[in-house]
Amino acid sequence: MRPIILVALVLTALGCRDCGGGLLNPTLPPDVRVDLYTQQAASKIDVLWVVDNSGSMAPRQENLANNFQAFMSEFTRNAIDFRIGITTTDIFREQGRFVGAPPVLATDTPSVIDAFKRNIRVGIDGSPYEVGLSAARMALDRQAAENLEILNYCKNTTCAGTANNERAECLARCDADGTNYPFLRTDAYLYIIFVTDEEDRSSEDVRYFYRYFETVKGVGNDGMVTTAAIMGDVPGNSCGATPGARYKALSDLTGGEVGSICDQNFSVTLERLAQNAVGLKRKFALQVAPNISTIEVRVMYPCNASAEKTANCASIDKTACTDAPLESLGVVCTPRAGEPNGWVYEEANQVIYFSGDSVPNISSTVEIEYYEEGKGPQE
Repeated sequence: MRPIILVALVLTALGCRDCGGGLLNPTLPPDVRVDLYTQQAASKIDVLWVVDNSGSMAPRQENLANNFQAFMSEFTRNAIDFRIGITTTDIFREQGRFVGAPPVLATDTPSVIDAFKRNIRVGIDGSPYEVGLSAARMALDRQAAENLEILNYCKNTTCAGTANNERAECLARCDADGTNYPFLRTDAYLYIIFVTDEEDRSSEDVRYFYRYFETVKGVGNDGMVTTAAIMGDVPGNSCGATPGARYKALSDLTGGEVGSICDQNFSVTLERLAQNAVGLKRKFALQVAPNISTIEVRVMYPCNASAEKTANCASIDKTACTDAPLESLGVVCTPRAGEPNGWVYEEANQVIYFSGDSVPNISSTVEIEYYEEGKGPQE
């Protein structure tokens, strides 16, 4: 079977995502299906880190600092506009305040990785009464209040009386719709990551926090908030950490990932959390059961896709990009098959799963071609 680039382009342009074989039968042999999926991701993300600062956390904080590049690479590769704030599980001292300097890291922060490394080392003299979920709520309440102050200020000023060297900053701050707030921007997704070796001790139940976080972006914007955690394994582990059952329960409700605080190296977990934050999908469900031996997987990228986006392809065909618009999906990437960094078919779930670093990048279309089960040239 060969890639049907033209058909994919037409259907993608029409907004078709999970297209079945019916529309494609005129151009394909009988019983061949092509399922198409658009890999979409959030373009703006606010990331709140809630980090345990009790006495046992020094090596965990170092682990985060030393492997943060694995988290950031997904953001830079997909050109994500991000803001990062860090608070601690100690609600008695920090009370939800962002720690570090600058307190909010952004896409244009100079040496942002070094700044994160400084900020994430929140110390180990915090309260042993860790309440990460409450700390996140307090941080978001505090930021919402600060944003309201900005909004009220901007209603009563035109920035006309501001000194020349501060006028541009004032104008940027006083946008009409809150898209330039320091954090908790109105048009940005919110991703909350808890890092702790103790269970959450907040008094409210998990469902309470789930409802709170789901509505923190405003009515109608539920689904824009995801929580994740690097925590003690559930049901247990051997590194002295307490199982983080409440963090896992919340992450399961919001569609987030969890990783183990016991890992000697957080790089794999941080990469997985970043992909989860950006919204890139690893799994693509087939519309019908396939003849497994006939499955072919291709990923279509725009003609102007960077070499970094196609670096994990086993082969690349750019023939269709000749004299084509740069935004056309003309780059045909044939991804590797098999783990650890390729696609595999999970028969139990009837999905194509992209393992390791083979996850299709933003602005791509995944094309899965196959014969239905019981049909095809080998049957």
